[in-house]
Amino acid sequence: MLFVWDDTCKTGIVEIDQDHKGLVNLINDLYEAMQDGSGGALLLPIFSALKHYTEMHFAKEERYMLRCDAPDQEKHIQEHELMVAKLADLEKRHRNGEAAISLQALTFLRDWLKNHICVVDKAMTAQPKDKGNAQGE
Repeated sequence: MLFVWDDTCKTGIVEIDQDHKGLVNLINDLYEAMQDGSGGALLLPIFSALKHYTEMHFAKEERYMLRCDAPDQEKHIQEHELMVAKLADLEKRHRNGEAAISLQALTFLRDWLKNHICVVDKAMTAQPKDKGNAQGE
């Protein structure tokens, strides 16, 4: 397992935490497929799912930030845009056979996601004006 989810990763917003767990699971699925030597046939669908899930999650987070008037929205959205571009580039390169999904790429994704969740997203949810609504209450 490349990324172990634990309580230090929780933002306190149930829906966002569930999405984060889904992202962690997809990164771990990629890692396990790579370790099994499954090759592109299995890696590409998992990677494509990771890219799609990330885009969906970021859109959800950005709606939350606007609704709650979270701090540092512009910087947070820029980080999202950079990660979406990075994932798109990695997927394109993998599809074209230019680069395999390497351990280095997976480690980068894990480290970025862990930092984004534990630092950036936690700051976003630290003092939301509408936290109860975001939890679906």
